[in-house]
Amino acid sequence: MRPAARLTVLALLIAGLFSSSMAIPLYAQAAALYFPRTGHHLTDEHGFLSFWRSHDGPRTLGFPVTEVLMIEGIGPAQYFEKGRLERVAAADGAPIVRTGAVAAEYVAALYRTFPPRPDRPPVDGELFFGETGYSVREPFIGFWQASGGVDFFGMPISEPAWEQTAGGYRQVQYFERARLERVPASAGTTDDIQVADLGRALAELRGLNIAPVPNRGFEMFGPPAPAAPDVAPLNGAPAASAPLPTQPAAPRATATPRSPAPPPASRAPTATTRAAKRIVVNLSKQWLYAYEDDRLVFDAPVATGRDGMNTPTGAFQIYAKLPMQTMDGVTDGKYWVVPNVPHVMYFYGGVALHGTYWHNLFGTGARPSHGCVNLPLKSAAWLYEWAPIGTLVRVTY
Repeated sequence: MRPAARLTVLALLIAGLFSSSMAIPLYAQAAALYFPRTGHHLTDEHGFLSFWRSHDGPRTLGFPVTEVLMIEGIGPAQYFEKGRLERVAAADGAPIVRTGAVAAEYVAALYRTFPPRPDRPPVDGELFFGETGYSVREPFIGFWQASGGVDFFGMPISEPAWEQTAGGYRQVQYFERARLERVPASAGTTDDIQVADLGRALAELRGLNIAPVPNRGFEMFGPPAPAAPDVAPLNGAPAASAPLPTQPAAPRATATPRSPAPPPASRAPTATTRAAKRIVVNLSKQWLYAYEDDRLVFDAPVATGRDGMNTPTGAFQIYAKLPMQTMDGVTDGKYWVVPNVPHVMYFYGGVALHGTYWHNLFGTGARPSHGCVNLPLKSAAWLYEWAPIGTLVRVTY
């Protein structure tokens, strides 16, 4: 071979090797990663990074929201935005990595149930699972099968239904290990079906530490940390660090509004309880739950913030309580005022849990408020007596 030809072949080989290495995603090359957006690491100490890479991690699991932790009865595990990875022993004793049943656990924690599958003939392409009594079909079965099917998402534990989500009103279906959502704006694209952020929601619900940690020197992947919490602005709401509201003037007497039946006597709080108290507001179901440790002691329907004034999600604490207050503000250039709002419990700036006498839309899916969590009158009265200043409030989908 002539020298010029040898040089040409060598140059082509080098170019081919260079282009091949450039085609490999950066996250597939690093030995460990740090995600600035969530502030957590992902390594292969337990095989989680390799599993994440081989299963289209950014799309199916999202970014990690905790460091590796030990779960009783499971072993090493790590929560992600959309799921959880676990290292367990296979039947032969060999260690394997699997996805955790975050959707089933999330549904159980909120005491949710789903209606049975309608008694109808199966449609073409539908798969029915006798173990759960539910089926999977389009629009979800294509994505479900392509992304791992039963092994990755588990079996269906609901039929498709319409539900309020963080992205708006969407058709969803729950599986053991994920909730799939159809995105109308992305119809016909590869983003038509998305995996919901139930990993993060379950971690928050269980009170796990999802606060960012400093980078230990690993390669960074993904967008930078958000500059501010991802919540919608509320017209006229003070900053989260605003001082406590001042005590309003004594209210004028009003007629006693109609309200739902009081909570069962067996759920009434006692002065001697020392259990940790927390409140969970589920925006998808429009329902509130009150816990003492892990025991549900009270629940009630709610009505939350309308689009554009959505009730903020996250973990908060009740920082101020007022037995009654006149609320006002400006929406779309129009001034509004609501006098004598009872049992007000502020947990984020101007956002509060409170009694509501001007509508009866609780638990219907309607979201008429300016960001606050509206409660039936007697439910708000019970909660006001039960929840002291500092009570944890978690708002989630």
